[in-house]
Amino acid sequence: MSDYTKIADTGNGIVTLLKDALVPELLNSPDQVGLCSPEDHGDFAVGVWLYDVREDTSIQAHEMTNIGRNTQRYPSTYLTLHYMITLYLQSDLKYRAPQEHQIFGRIIQALRDNAAMDPDSFTPVEGIEGATIRIQLQNLEMEEKLRLWTVPNSAYRTSLFYTAGPVEIRSTRKRTVKRVREIDYRFTGKETGKMEG
Repeated sequence: MSDYTKIADTGNGIVTLLKDALVPELLNSPDQVGLCSPEDHGDFAVGVWLYDVREDTSIQAHEMTNIGRNTQRYPSTYLTLHYMITLYLQSDLKYRAPQEHQIFGRIIQALRDNAAMDPDSFTPVEGIEGATIRIQLQNLEMEEKLRLWTVPNSAYRTSLFYTAGPVEIRSTRKRTVKRVREIDYRFTGKETGKMEG
């Protein structure tokens, strides 16, 4: 697996988790959940939109990584991914709001219960310790939510905002290094001359 796919893999992992949580109890088909923007959501009932990607500055990766006896890889980049989850239900108006509230509740429950993702398989793991991708609900002000809603001439839809990270993108740059093969422990000392009076 190429490391540059990890942004896409993280989004697909979240979508898979939501499909498992919502189908068939609250949605009829897994095809109703997918990655999309609010402006172009197609037939999705639940859209997951990656609206921002930021470097995780809490992780300072400066060390080279040994990947063989004579090869080192340059430091990785660590990212925090920002997602907006929005509902686009087409059900009858009198049933739509209660159904949306149930789906929101199930999404919050599922993402809290599966708040850590394996960075290699992009599936939920127990606990959030170690090298895992952590999924966290964000408390944004209403002004910021409205700013992120980029659909012209369309009223803001209630949405959930999450971050996922750190997501590691490994460098493809490598360097060859020479290992120490032997150490010479010989010491040379100066002879002390005798002074004649």
